Amino acid sequence: MIKTVWGDLLFFVNFCMDFQCLFLTSRLLRRPFSVWRGAVASAVGALYAVAALFWQGGGLPALLADLGVGLLMCLGTFLEKNLKIRRILVPFGVYFVVSFAVGGAMSGMAALLSRVELPLDASGEVSSPMFFLLAAAGGAVTLLWGRFCQRRAKGTRALLRITLEGRERTLRCMVDTANLLQDPVSGKCVVIVAEGLAEALLPLALCDAVRAGDPAALTALPVSLSRRVRLLPAATVTGRGLLLAVLPDAALVDTGQGPQPVELLLAFAPLAGNTDDTEALLPAELLG
Repeated sequence: MIKTVWGDLLFFVNFCMDFQCLFLTSRLLRRPFSVWRGAVASAVGALYAVAALFWQGGGLPALLADLGVGLLMCLGTFLEKNLKIRRILVPFGVYFVVSFAVGGAMSGMAALLSRVELPLDASGEVSSPMFFLLAAAGGAVTLLWGRFCQRRAKGTRALLRITLEGRERTLRCMVDTANLLQDPVSGKCVVIVAEGLAEALLPLALCDAVRAGDPAALTALPVSLSRRVRLLPAATVTGRGLLLAVLPDAALVDTGQGPQPVELLLAFAPLAGNTDDTEALLPAELLG
């Protein structure tokens, strides 16, 4: 029996599934996720899925090829400067667990729909109106779930312990679901810290440069300090411009369930409307 497989559709479906699994892996491990790196890695996986149609091999060689491509995708998505085997093997394992879970859910959904009397056309395919109805229902469920998670996270309190150049301080934070600022290169979330805490957290030279908000001031800093600064495009009530954010040595977030290491950047600005003891606005994404 000959089966027709549309390569473009196969590529598109595998690309979307791979991208989703890589994104879920980054959220579960609280790793930074770069959209572009994730897209390239997903494209590699999708191309492999199409190429595998022309390779009739099986058994151990096919399994090793699958594992190799999966490892390559995780390397492309989660590779860091200081390469450590554990930092790659952990997301590699989680990625496959997530893939199995998502694949199982899709298989279960297909089995469930097979028991339903769906309106099929002459070719046995789901009709266009039914397809769009299912797509709209899926979008509505996703939107409602996102709103629910956003409401649940809004107003949550947390403690953030920052270590930077030998200085250490614990900040009282409020989770701000509206804080979506990220470094476009690394994908790290940005925590907005009260402007008055810059002196307590930063060395004097770095503090002056960040407060000035002028990228030219970075040229006067030693390399050990200037390498910590990231220039982020940001839009504020005063207009668009560059925001100077700082990379700490370490950061731990504690919401009452024990401290968890996270990767983030610190930006210093006035906290508008802050009437309590909040010292920083924490992106909800850092809570996983």
